[in-house]
Amino acid sequence: MSFNTENSWKSAFKLTIPIFMGYLAAGIAYGMLATNAGMPAWFTIVMCFTVFSGTAQYAAIPFFVSGAGVVSVFLSTLLMSLRFIFYTLNMHSSLPKEKLNRFFALSYLTDENFGVLTTLPQETRQAMMFKISILGMSYWTFATIVGILLGDSVSQYIPNLDFALPCLFAILAYEQYSSQKQWKPIFIALIGFLLAGQITQTSVLLVAIIIAIIIVAFLPQSFTEKKGQV
Repeated sequence: MSFNTENSWKSAFKLTIPIFMGYLAAGIAYGMLATNAGMPAWFTIVMCFTVFSGTAQYAAIPFFVSGAGVVSVFLSTLLMSLRFIFYTLNMHSSLPKEKLNRFFALSYLTDENFGVLTTLPQETRQAMMFKISILGMSYWTFATIVGILLGDSVSQYIPNLDFALPCLFAILAYEQYSSQKQWKPIFIALIGFLLAGQITQTSVLLVAIIIAIIIVAFLPQSFTEKKGQV
């Protein structure tokens, strides 16, 4: 995939079309599931631009149904979102200079946005980071509202909507590999996933992330470098 280096909203939209397609299905599924679970519409929508983490928002649904305490929900979603710290560290040099833009770019930096940004030239990332982050949050919020409006009226006709998010991850991983030619992160993620599957069946993603972090932390620096760059 070739990218237009023009730093406009139009270019940002073109770059994020795969994100939009993935978020459309996954966000609609989230809106329908949250509505069916009895979560208030306003609360479901507010989570889109305050939490804005598909994994954490999906995980919040059973917590809400079971009446879990605020502390339990906070700790669980915090652990699921720890990986974003590493995204921020990686993108620190590309953050917007304006304080408000920097705040939103950091707040809305997701797996998908990170995947797209890492395929861009270094000089383009800073100009596009805020736009891509805002568009991603807007896509997710829009899809969630559609899901809330639909409720469970179409869920029986469109099964497995939530599978769109893993498909999106696969597409972005391929695009990132095509751009960076780095097979090591994919290999580490695969090892983490396989090990996590042997440890638990209920928190595979969380455990896989922890395993991947441990693997990276103990790997020699030469393994994680490419041509002198991390």
